[in-house]
Amino acid sequence: MISSLQPPFFQALGDSKRVLLAGMGGGFDVFCGLPLYFALREQGMEVTLANLSFTSFHPLDPRPLTPSLLLVTPDLPPHGRTYFPELHLARWLDAVGEPARVFAFEKTGVQPLLGSYRALVQQLAADTVILVDGGTDALMRGDEADLGTPHEDAVSLTAVNEVDGVRSFMVSLGFGIDAFHGVSHWNVLEATAEIARAGGFLGAFSLTPDMGPVQKYREACEAVFRQMPRHVSIVNASILGAIVGEYGNIHATDRTGDSELWINPLMAQYWCYDLPAVAGRLQYRKALLGTHTMSQVDQVIHAHREGVALRSRHILPI
Repeated sequence: MISSLQPPFFQALGDSKRVLLAGMGGGFDVFCGLPLYFALREQGMEVTLANLSFTSFHPLDPRPLTPSLLLVTPDLPPHGRTYFPELHLARWLDAVGEPARVFAFEKTGVQPLLGSYRALVQQLAADTVILVDGGTDALMRGDEADLGTPHEDAVSLTAVNEVDGVRSFMVSLGFGIDAFHGVSHWNVLEATAEIARAGGFLGAFSLTPDMGPVQKYREACEAVFRQMPRHVSIVNASILGAIVGEYGNIHATDRTGDSELWINPLMAQYWCYDLPAVAGRLQYRKALLGTHTMSQVDQVIHAHREGVALRSRHILPI
């Protein structure tokens, strides 16, 4: 193995023992962390999965640590919820002999989420937190022509940046996907270059079909897609297509309708960052700190966008 060319991300993780790996943008983002989950567990690390959840919390749901943190296990009653990827993931993990629990964070503002992260980090004695973005819009700083869907990403980024006593990282998987939501990937590369100048870019690497963790990732996604056929993840389906070499306007689900997609090899790459370096670019981060609800988060982002000069939209010059 040529270790001297290994991405710095793995060197930074070298002595981690207990890792909290969390989807930062809601929905199926936690699935984008599964290749890392399996790879880190192969290295002997204790890894716990979590996700900012789009699922409505039920009054009878188990909340062992905070009111906005749900413990999802295979036997959790669905309580009529048809959209519950965390539950189906926990059931699949149980079926394949993996630790069958996924923590779900309620969709809130920064303060409740920060309380949940602090409680969970303490409970797990975690030394490392890795946030996973399915896509790349978590890198938008706030004055771009279009931010994509920034609310959940910005809240997660801001909250974890305030957790003391852990090393924290952010990884994104799915370069090109956020064009579906108006993001210019010129800005994604701009952000990466700026973070690199600050010493916070920790390299990138590709997922290929022959990798064991990637095969397990595919199995997990396909199993959950079968359980939730009306809610197949556009992001993960696109990434899985890119991994096997699909290219161009390929639609894995009819949810993308008449949109023109760009499935491409860069979608199958993890881009890795030091989390404080990413959080430091978020122009409205301090204004988010006092938020408790998503309505307040929306107000902060709207006020910021009203108060700054938005930059012109750029497209990649290639």
